[in-house]
Amino acid sequence: MSAASPAKSALLTLHLGAFMMGATGLFSKIIELPAWDITGYRTWIAAVVLFIWVWWRERNIALKAPRDYGRMLILGALLALHWVTFFYSMQVANIAVGMISLYAYPVVTVFLEPWIKRTQLDWRDVVSGVLVLVGIYWLVPEFDVSNNLTEGVIWGVISALTFAVRNLLLSYWFSNQTAARSMSYQVLIVALLMTPVLLLSNHQPTEKDWWLLICLGIVFTAVTHTLLGFSLRYLKAKTVGLVACLQPVYAVMYEIFLLHEIPATSTLIGGAIIMGAAIYESVREHKKSGSA
Repeated sequence: MSAASPAKSALLTLHLGAFMMGATGLFSKIIELPAWDITGYRTWIAAVVLFIWVWWRERNIALKAPRDYGRMLILGALLALHWVTFFYSMQVANIAVGMISLYAYPVVTVFLEPWIKRTQLDWRDVVSGVLVLVGIYWLVPEFDVSNNLTEGVIWGVISALTFAVRNLLLSYWFSNQTAARSMSYQVLIVALLMTPVLLLSNHQPTEKDWWLLICLGIVFTAVTHTLLGFSLRYLKAKTVGLVACLQPVYAVMYEIFLLHEIPATSTLIGGAIIMGAAIYESVREHKKSGSA
């Protein structure tokens, strides 16, 4: 096996994870629960599955150093804030607004990563980040502060910021940690943080909600975020962020085929620009890994 194989596998894994995560927004509409309840249930389900998987594969669930537990607490808190604000953004506005505003995070990542990792800012990454902003502009050409769109975008941007910081810290602190082990602790922390909310909640899941929550917790949380964590071990966080910009495009596809909603022409133009930036970053990383 060549030295470049892990990076190439991570790139393929990243694209698969982005395709699957594009469907996550649908659950904010089809599960009849508040965003914080959905986050609590999905993470308890995901935590159980992930810890069982880690124990089965590695026969050990402990972290390598005592300080790692404190770092996991920080990552888990950031992930909790990210998930709650992400789902709430889509419930306040709509799936498109939540997905689109979230994807300010690759732009944030491009500028934060050199500062955190003490590396030089690459002008080509700045260009990719600007293209993402242009794509977002086309997706949301009108910004009416008198309706729920504004609130949805604000919560989506908060979600983007917390997700960008979490990804960077995860890549910086746990590059040698297995993705499943890292994710298992993070979702457990989220679940613990959300437990008081679940205990005080007046909303009880229906039978349909439980099946959807199980699907969300296992397939679209445990599996997809483990795939994302794997890619962060071998690729730069900015590459992961920019390639993951394909998620809004995939979300539009899901809306067309599952909800039978046809997006506006401006949405298609914005999606094409975002996809172009993601593909460009992906190809550039692939070439670098191939010449390593």
